[in-house]
Amino acid sequence: MNYREPRRWQQRRRVEWIDVDRNGKHPDNEAQRLIEFAGRWAPYGGATGEEILVNFGMTSLRFVERLWQVIPESTCGQEEIRSLASAYPLDRQTNRS
Repeated sequence: MNYREPRRWQQRRRVEWIDVDRNGKHPDNEAQRLIEFAGRWAPYGGATGEEILVNFGMTSLRFVERLWQVIPESTCGQEEIRSLASAYPLDRQTNRS
């Protein structure tokens, strides 16, 4: 085994992480996590209250409010925003309370 392999692997991983950070949808890490999580669940109609609570420690209503606070500052495309809007409409969440 080549003794340089682990170092090369570390360097590749570091470059990948830098690229991920550079290509992020939001400069704030919490906002980035919110958008990624919401986007991952959007095709399924949005995340359940339990998933939101476990991952973020907040209610569904607070999650949706926070999501729509960070979206305007994000670099999300129009198609992604439409997808998020259909899965996490602010008015539907408010009416449930």
